[in-house]
Amino acid sequence: MKNITINGINITVDDDSNLMKVAKENGIDIPALCFLDDCSNVGQCGVCLVEIEGQDELQKACCIKPEDGMVINTSTERVQEQVKLRVSELLDKHEFKCGPCSRRENCEFLKLVIKTKAKASKPFIVQDKSEYVDERSASIVIDRTKCVKCGRCVAACKTKTSTEIIKFIDVDGDKIIGTDNLKCFDETNCLLCGQCVIACPVAALQEKSHIDRVKEALADEKKHVIVAIAPSVRTAMGEAFKMGYGVDVTGKLYTALRMLGFDKVFDINFGADMTIMEEATELIQRIKNGGPFPMFTSCCPGWVRQVENYFPEFLGNLSTAKSPQQIFGTASKTYYPAVEGLDPKDVFTVTVMPCTAKKYEADRPGMEFEGIRNIDAVITTRELAKMIKDAKIKFAELEDSEVDPAMGEYSGAGAIFGATGGVMEAALRSAKDFVEGEYLDKIDYEEVRGLEGIKEAVVEIGGEKYNVAVINGSSNLFKFMNSGKLNEKQYHFIEVMACNGGCVNGGGQPHVNATDRMNIDIRKVRASVLYNQDKNIVKKRKSHENSALLKMYDTYMGKPGEGKAHELLHFKYTK
Repeated sequence: MKNITINGINITVDDDSNLMKVAKENGIDIPALCFLDDCSNVGQCGVCLVEIEGQDELQKACCIKPEDGMVINTSTERVQEQVKLRVSELLDKHEFKCGPCSRRENCEFLKLVIKTKAKASKPFIVQDKSEYVDERSASIVIDRTKCVKCGRCVAACKTKTSTEIIKFIDVDGDKIIGTDNLKCFDETNCLLCGQCVIACPVAALQEKSHIDRVKEALADEKKHVIVAIAPSVRTAMGEAFKMGYGVDVTGKLYTALRMLGFDKVFDINFGADMTIMEEATELIQRIKNGGPFPMFTSCCPGWVRQVENYFPEFLGNLSTAKSPQQIFGTASKTYYPAVEGLDPKDVFTVTVMPCTAKKYEADRPGMEFEGIRNIDAVITTRELAKMIKDAKIKFAELEDSEVDPAMGEYSGAGAIFGATGGVMEAALRSAKDFVEGEYLDKIDYEEVRGLEGIKEAVVEIGGEKYNVAVINGSSNLFKFMNSGKLNEKQYHFIEVMACNGGCVNGGGQPHVNATDRMNIDIRKVRASVLYNQDKNIVKKRKSHENSALLKMYDTYMGKPGEGKAHELLHFKYTK
């Protein structure tokens, strides 16, 4: 136990936290840019200066461990002058054009500038941004005119993914963020998960925007433009409109999308139910045929890239069922036009996703049928928020509306896809019913829920026991693979999500500032929305109870895993 004083406030410290964290936990604000507690990022920005009695030099709060009797001041005149000077130095190399910037509402650097009243000694004006901006990736864009070199993206990549793809690179004596040899992200072993993007406090890292694609399609009278939201989008969109965390805005999203001009508003949860019909069937087939085991889920494109780049020997173990996005896209260009009497070439399919890697997945070769792409555009939760704001729609005041029925109905199983363990639980609910030939009431698989990085369980299907695992966070997948467990134990089914907590914490979700990231487990709060829908809102809780989905199989696709369904709804990844 250590007793310290910060700004005259007596505080008892009972752990090994740094001074920055102690201050924040006690409601004392110390300006900072680099501090990101969940990535252990400290010591980069030089903004968090404090004065400690008995020490001549100012200290960085994030690099100091409190000592008993320490007296700290965070806002003396000397501290304020030095912090202002440091922010001014950062401004000298930052394009300070906030009006058109995508982060103007939640830029952590802008808040510092306003607070310190700092000004650049000379404006950083760039006429030709081509040497600063890298737009080659299908998913992630770097704009180095905005970078404050805080290191948060580097720390996030190392901590969350263990790939260490984005790093500080020395170019002619200047330190910049990028990949080895400044390769395009897509040409490296990057997972494109976007954890670096949501760690960034400014607009130095962003998603590759598809907004122009969408606007062009909406303006084309020949196009029939449909849209569908992913499970996790409804858990976070309210944050972008100051509605707080953990607010279910499903109905408002449907209303807003209609106001933006989409011809039909559907739901990717329908696609999640489709994936489960195919994936649960595939699991049963593998059980009957003796493998290959384990069967890995394939709905996360970040995880798929991890297999392709790091564990290609397991490509044959991936489920061949397309992800909810791609399986929905396939149905939108085959089944839906047939039902509506449309030419598939006239249908333009847009998805709203919590993920940056989904943009890469939508554009990757092979994701098409008869020359028509499954998905035409992918916008993130953040991009949709921008479109709604640009249209001056008062989102928080909107009335709820219903989804269009043809491909909008969904089950509770489809809803929980966005949380880690949700895919596993949804698949087990259907697989058990399929094998045992009866409607089972016990369908809550609590053992695969929660935020632990690696979860294991034994489940019983048809009187036999099967080993399953749920892994969230690609760094945890590396730990699992390197542990040797796959050689020690026969696993039958493994769910993997590249992002910690699953899609609710995806790289396309609204930005959360460093203080809230430390004090609120955003993954848990967002996931609660999905589990609440499963338990209390959605009437049917199993994918194979989705009546709109069953109609599609009965009238068009045939039996799951066979014939047309297998031809259209499956994709085999190759080395």
